[in-house]
Amino acid sequence: MRYYMDASVFLNLFLEGRRADEAEEILEKVEYGEATGYVSVLVVEEVAFKLLIAKASELGVENFWNFKKKFLKDLKFRKECYKPVIKFKEYLNLMSGLAWTHATNQDYQNALRIVEKYGLLTADAVHAALALKLKIPIATFDEEFKRIPKLRTIP
Repeated sequence: MRYYMDASVFLNLFLEGRRADEAEEILEKVEYGEATGYVSVLVVEEVAFKLLIAKASELGVENFWNFKKKFLKDLKFRKECYKPVIKFKEYLNLMSGLAWTHATNQDYQNALRIVEKYGLLTADAVHAALALKLKIPIATFDEEFKRIPKLRTIP
């Protein structure tokens, strides 16, 4: 099986979301090479950013601008916030079925049409465009992807 992996799958596992068990099932198949899971740098960046913000929130920094200032200036805070990102990077490196795909200008143009027609946010529209280009379903817990008739979703 092949599928494009949305950030929501990783985030449910890493942030212990309500669908963490389902996320683990999907990701284990890729981890052990039983499935090919495609990601783009956009997916990985989304996960890394949300892991940084979640850790900062745990440490009492709620506002993005306060986070950004503190992250730039406070080495101890930065190292602490960065730990989950390193863990995520190491996890990706262990996934034997992981495959990287790249977005092109044409993919972005297709994504913008998806934004106009179905109302997805731009990042999600890029993910949808890439899954459609690869002719594979998207593994996601975000319901808005179901608005696109030609895009299959799992679970």
